[in-house]
Amino acid sequence: MEVASSSETFSPQVHVQGFVDEAVKTLDVSDLYSKRDILKSVTYAAAMGVSIETVDELKSVCSMETLKCPLEDVHRDAAEVPTGTELVTLGLRKRYLDSKPNINKNCKFTVLSWNQEHAYQDVKPPPEREVKPQSAVLQVAVFHPSKKNRQKHKGKRMRLAQEYRVLGYQKLTDLRDAITCIADHTIAGEYSERPCNVPDIRAKDIYKSAYFFIENVFYNDLRYEDNRDLSKNVREWKQNKHEGKGSYTTQNMEDVKFNDLHIRLGYPYLYCHQGDCEHMIIFKDLRMFHADDCRDEGLYPLMVDRYRFRRQMCRVCATFTAKWVTYDDQLAEESPCFFCDICFKALHYKDQTKLADFEAYPYVDMGIFNIAIV
Repeated sequence: MEVASSSETFSPQVHVQGFVDEAVKTLDVSDLYSKRDILKSVTYAAAMGVSIETVDELKSVCSMETLKCPLEDVHRDAAEVPTGTELVTLGLRKRYLDSKPNINKNCKFTVLSWNQEHAYQDVKPPPEREVKPQSAVLQVAVFHPSKKNRQKHKGKRMRLAQEYRVLGYQKLTDLRDAITCIADHTIAGEYSERPCNVPDIRAKDIYKSAYFFIENVFYNDLRYEDNRDLSKNVREWKQNKHEGKGSYTTQNMEDVKFNDLHIRLGYPYLYCHQGDCEHMIIFKDLRMFHADDCRDEGLYPLMVDRYRFRRQMCRVCATFTAKWVTYDDQLAEESPCFFCDICFKALHYKDQTKLADFEAYPYVDMGIFNIAIV
């Protein structure tokens, strides 16, 4: 069951656990992933009229590995051209790469799905981390936060931030903890008077409240004592505006598994954190766990796609990533203006004394999410 695009018509509402129960009754899915090789060998042997041993021998003889030359396992840099080569194409590629040092600067989206889906396919995890048989797999797309100025950005498409695969028996809190957003990493406060005393405390360490809004139910994250019910104002507004008709309900996120949900594939739902940072989420796919899936339960929620950000460079040296952003800065030509730590302190302070009027805030660059994944 799958919806290829959020622009298509969404599916009817489906209960995830009900889908699993129906699939188990209809399909032979018990331990299918562990018997995959045996089933294939039996099928091939019956089709060719030979024994299973003959099929296994053919597999080893006709393996892709036997077609490789010894040097094919040596990983070489495409920009390094061996001396004395007569390959004109390789020489032209070298010349092209030298003239385009920033050739990949416009590559904004990293395609991870092939690597992520197959990196752990043949790795057998410890028995305690094996994915439970007869499990549902849901694919969830998480989009960038919606813009506050909707008129200015009217007509612009929502950008995908991350895409995850989750197991049906996982809790909603597992997905909530996996989602990465720059709002969770910001440092609150203005520090122009004390730039050396910036605390190493992120917003996610202080404001831990969040909720998912799925099919008129608010799933609140109340795992910590100081967490708040962020949905309270919305529910009160709904109650007053519609005089109690069709009121929203609430549940604790930590008590709900994906199997318990009623969802519609392709339908937009909401993830909200940091008070008002709102992400649209869409369930793109619902299916049973199969042989090609990662079998290590500890790697789920498994990221399969992610947006790639450009770094915000320092406006002075244009070399290092920005660590500070200033507003109404008398020493800068624009507001806001971005600086690396070295340039910021060299330009704005002398003997730790502020040289002009400005506001300065620690800046967390979104490029921190560009770290490569195997």
